Amino acid sequence: MRIPDEFLQEIKFRNDIEDVISRYVPLKSSGSNLVACCPFHSEKTPSFTVFRATKTFYCFGCGAGGDVITFIIKIENLDYITAITKLADFAKIPLPEDDGAYREKIIQQKKLYDLNREAALYFHKNLYSNAGKDALNYLYERNITNPAVKHFGLGYASNSWYDLTKHLSEKGFSKEEQRLAFLCRITEKGDYIDLFRGRIMFPIIDLQSNVIGFGGRATGKNADGSEIMPKYLNTSDTPAFKKSRNLYALNFAKSSKRDYLILCEGYMDVIAMHQAGLTNSVASLGTSVTGEHARIIAKYTQTVVLAYDSDDAGKRAMEKAASLLKEVGIEVKALTLDGAKDPDEFIKRFGKERFENTLKESKGYVNSKLDYIHQEYNINNNGEDESERKIKAINKVCEVLSGINSPLEQEVYAAEAAKKYNISFENLMRQIAAMTKKRQKKEKSEFINGEIRKSEGFNDRINPDAIKNLKAVKLEEHIIGTLMMYPELYNEVGGEKGPLCEDIFITEFNRKIYKIFEREIKEKRFENFDVAFVMKEFSLDETGRITKMMVTVTDKAKYSKETLEKIINALREEKVKQNIKSDDIKTDRFDNIRYRADKMQKSNK
Repeated sequence: MRIPDEFLQEIKFRNDIEDVISRYVPLKSSGSNLVACCPFHSEKTPSFTVFRATKTFYCFGCGAGGDVITFIIKIENLDYITAITKLADFAKIPLPEDDGAYREKIIQQKKLYDLNREAALYFHKNLYSNAGKDALNYLYERNITNPAVKHFGLGYASNSWYDLTKHLSEKGFSKEEQRLAFLCRITEKGDYIDLFRGRIMFPIIDLQSNVIGFGGRATGKNADGSEIMPKYLNTSDTPAFKKSRNLYALNFAKSSKRDYLILCEGYMDVIAMHQAGLTNSVASLGTSVTGEHARIIAKYTQTVVLAYDSDDAGKRAMEKAASLLKEVGIEVKALTLDGAKDPDEFIKRFGKERFENTLKESKGYVNSKLDYIHQEYNINNNGEDESERKIKAINKVCEVLSGINSPLEQEVYAAEAAKKYNISFENLMRQIAAMTKKRQKKEKSEFINGEIRKSEGFNDRINPDAIKNLKAVKLEEHIIGTLMMYPELYNEVGGEKGPLCEDIFITEFNRKIYKIFEREIKEKRFENFDVAFVMKEFSLDETGRITKMMVTVTDKAKYSKETLEKIINALREEKVKQNIKSDDIKTDRFDNIRYRADKMQKSNK
């Protein structure tokens, strides 16, 4: 069953796309449409367009597109049902009473929330049992206090194959539900066994206080004395949990009175900082920071302090996180933890007061990188190779500053660097300019090559068949876009008598779109095509591609029945050519096999 069309239309009518999008990005008029810098990727020139006529949006830079529902899904990192619910709340529209699909989705999610909550309670109770004694002592040794254990709901999964599965089954949860929640798995023999074993458990809680998943840290050893691997095991994506849409402890941090967030790498770092009163600390969940994480963070703060591990992996992760956070307009600072590898160790070794002072002294990310370069090349330490070290350091500094787009920022940092390294500001700026030019040339070349490859159909994840016949793809997209904009033309070119049918489509993706479109129009579900009616059957990226097909069709005079028939006939010709080519390939293969068989017969004689 579907969510009723009338309900979707009411949702979209009451939530005008222009009003909704303008809550997130400032829109400017551009002819009959509206434009803005895209909220889904970094850009200086607006390529994000809201089309008033079709009530859709499309970004010509990153390919994001769809309707107001799609926009809310992407900008708020929600699933389809939750986005519908949110828009219904905006418009004060009661949810439909009789939609089976909606009810089923809500029931499934609630079931998983209940299941995870029961598992969390079981793990927590287990931590205080004899089985969890060593795990609890381990936490105490790591200076995690009993109130913190209870506050974060920490627990223990015993090193058993069936304990949790048996407990949850007795509570009425099916084994398939447990597998769906990533709490058990099926062996080759068909047995269901616990997934988390011999691990301290960290429940992951969303902003509505639902337990949506777990992180598990191995503490003991296997029977043969080897380490339990992997060290950390995290819940995979489930209907109730998406790694890229959640941050550990954000449910607590969002209520912090501090006006910035501290972003770190691990659960233990977060807990240590919360214990120290820094309740504005969060961490990503077993994965590096994503663009979605950055957009979530931007809803709560405009400043983030990165408190990552001081090793090389931590520095690389910090650089990626800083880049993504800056893309969404967040001011990024970096914490320098001298004498410790991470925040947890620093607090343990030096205390929370010194950590607080270090936090106050945290510098902007660029300054931190420049300081690190200075230390890396040991500039203040005289020696035989001092000049060489200085030249290498200055080149690294120029490389960092060449990546700054703001000329003003570039000059300020360059002036400070020139003074620090006792060199001419003009020479430094010349070197930065040369590196900037080189970098821009490389980026331009990569962009052009990427666009050429894209135009040739390479790396098209949405329509992987595109590379086989680019001309056919263009024709297919013309046909689909025209019909979606002017569905009345279907009666003239489609159906039983018209020249258009699904068999002439060469690519699987476009054939799927046409089949769904035809199904919808035959059921008389719309007079004007609406992405909302079919978007549940496509991913967000696919919805963006469909929107692109629509928005490129603007002038109805150019898309008459005659024009459409010519495009259909051209596609038919491509289909014939493709079939002939395929037959030739098959014939060549058959002849080759037959030739080899004859040759073998003769040699045997």
